[in-house]
Amino acid sequence: MDQKQTSKEILLRMVKSFTENEVAPYDMEIDQTRSYVNDLLNKIKKYDFLSTMLPKEYGGAGFDGETTAAMINEIARGNASLAVTLEGHFKSIDQIVKYGNKSLQEEYLPQAKSRIIAFSMTEPSGGSNPLGITSHAEHVGNKWIINGDKIMITNGGLAEIYCVLVKTAPKELSFFVVDKDMEGFEFGKRENFLGLTGAPVGEIVMNNIEVDENHLLGKVGMGKEIGDSAHNDARVLMGAVLTGIMEHELNIVTDYATHRKALDTPIIQMQAIQRKIADIAVAKETTKLLYQKAAWLKDHGQDYEEEAAMAKAYGSRSAVKSGDNALQILGGYGYSLDYPVEHLIRDARAMEIAEGTVEKMRTTIALIEAKNRA
Repeated sequence: MDQKQTSKEILLRMVKSFTENEVAPYDMEIDQTRSYVNDLLNKIKKYDFLSTMLPKEYGGAGFDGETTAAMINEIARGNASLAVTLEGHFKSIDQIVKYGNKSLQEEYLPQAKSRIIAFSMTEPSGGSNPLGITSHAEHVGNKWIINGDKIMITNGGLAEIYCVLVKTAPKELSFFVVDKDMEGFEFGKRENFLGLTGAPVGEIVMNNIEVDENHLLGKVGMGKEIGDSAHNDARVLMGAVLTGIMEHELNIVTDYATHRKALDTPIIQMQAIQRKIADIAVAKETTKLLYQKAAWLKDHGQDYEEEAAMAKAYGSRSAVKSGDNALQILGGYGYSLDYPVEHLIRDARAMEIAEGTVEKMRTTIALIEAKNRA
């Protein structure tokens, strides 16, 4: 066994133990309090989980996409919110690695070990169509002056560093990296969402933030390319989160059906129950294979846009359906706020919207299929 494989197995064993002992026992409390209890974020930093995929030259562990996705999958089995917080951080690191200039990388990538990075495109005036945004950057001398309002940011308010999409001309989109400690930076409203309640989604306001040329991500006008790249990277990891949610659902229903009896017969013996459990298991495994293939393609320098879209589209719809099956198996207990099934459905439902709706994913898949056959 080579050293790379050994290191991966050690990491995943550590993550599994951490999830079982530090995350899963607090899953319900995280959902109910809308916060990371048990000092989770500091523990994540202590174990260097923020830097799993950070290149070694910047102090990270340098693991590949497959390993990073497996880690996200494992944590999502304990709590999906925490997995989504890490997903948002990792996709942001990815873009600085891909598009950041050397000065920007040297300034911010070492900080990613202890400071969460977020990625922001959405505004009140622009969601799926980024040309609808109003945030802008003006080139003044050797500086850029940034103004605008960004909303719906995964880890908004929690993150300390932000990759933000702005207009640098009426039809020109570009990304800049800004820091919460910069003059003119303010945090705004936190959204009151019904699912993934531990992962904050919030607003930032930029009022005449002044940055150097090296805070430009990529080149002027590369906003769409960088945004698409971030979406694809996020969707791979979302497939891993969704697999974790379905594994959580599967653990609950198999344990319940094994011990719950109708007269003297465990309900696991009933075909109606077996079919629902089997459907959850098949959906879980299919989503896992999709995100693993997307991660493998990414690691090997091949196009992974379609597989990433499939993992997110199929996985999010399947996780909601699986949650519905799990609720039905548990009956009244499934409908109770005292059990986790209902919040797993809410968590999965969020994933049908975030990082591109299911409808948008299907459009992407269909257009790629048509292009491949042209």
